[in-house]
Formats: sequence, structure tokens, C-alpha cells
Amino acid sequence: MNILKKTSFGNPILRQVAHRLTPEEIASDEIKQLIEDMYHTLDKKKFGVGLAAPQVGVSVAISTIHIQAMPWRPDVDEFKLTVINPEITAVYGRRQSMWEGCISFCGDQRDFPYAKALRYKRVRVRYLDEQGQQQEADFDGLVGHVLQHETDHLNGILFVDRVRDNSTFITTSEYTKRYRK
Repeated sequence: MNILKKTSFGNPILRQVAHRLTPEEIASDEIKQLIEDMYHTLDKKKFGVGLAAPQVGVSVAISTIHIQAMPWRPDVDEFKLTVINPEITAVYGRRQSMWEGCISFCGDQRDFPYAKALRYKRVRVRYLDEQGQQQEADFDGLVGHVLQHETDHLNGILFVDRVRDNSTFITTSEYTKRYRK
């Protein structure tokens, strides 16, 4: 397994719509290795809870999500999911301002920006799984939030595009002091 190099804000790949994959492409050794390396990178580099392929310099529509309990969220059940070609097919309720950050906004440092981005509480997502099979499910809470963020990455949209109140921008260290207990 390889640790992949992070793509930083300003790199044009982050603003491109990622290539949608066919089931045949998903079955390739190259894509299987990419998914494995994305999970490995996410876990070893402590890159948060989700990683989209464009964030590691590959313009394909794959996101890996791995949510685990942490001291500031001890009651979270572990959740792991790969979504390929995700499409949000339904949203529920009104968008709300929710704290969000993104590792693409820092170089080699860990002090990236957080801000309140507009997100739905629950979404329905249609996607292909790692076997190229179509799936569709509703997601809410942290998983729903992360899926919206990662799906945006695959469509060239960054979380800063979802921020309506620029006064909410703070660094990770300030966010940690104020909001992580």
C-alpha cells in the first residue's frame, strides 16, 4: 500500500468534474489499488474522515469514507464506505450551517481552515460500489455531511463555495480550542 500525496488548493484538478468510471474500469487492478491506497492514506496520514480521488491528484469519481470514534466524538460507530460516481438524488429539509474543514487547504501543516458550510441534514445518494454494482441509500448525521463534502469534490466544488458567512472561518487549532471538547 502507498501513501498518496495530497493535492492542495489552487491545483486545477480540484475544480474539475472527475471522470465517471464504468464497471469495467472499477474492476481494473489500477482502480482497486487506488481505493486501497486512498484508505491507507486516509488512515495513516490522519486526513480526517473522507478523501476524494482529486485530493490525491487523480481525477476519477471515487471517494473513500472512514469514520471512527475519537475523543471529541466518542459515541460514533465506525463507518467505512467507498462511493464511485456518487449522485445526490434527494435532499431532506433545509440546508443548515455546519462546521466543516478540508485538508486540501493546507500544505504540509495540520492547521487548515474550518467554516460553517451549508449542508442538508439527510441526503439520498446513488453510487456504484467497489464491485461496480449500483446502490442507493439515505445518509444523515456525520455520514450524510461527509458524503455531501466528498461528492462536491468530485464535481469540482470546494467547501468554501458552500460557506455563506465568511466571518465563520477559523483555523483547525482555533476550532479545536473552541468546539472540540
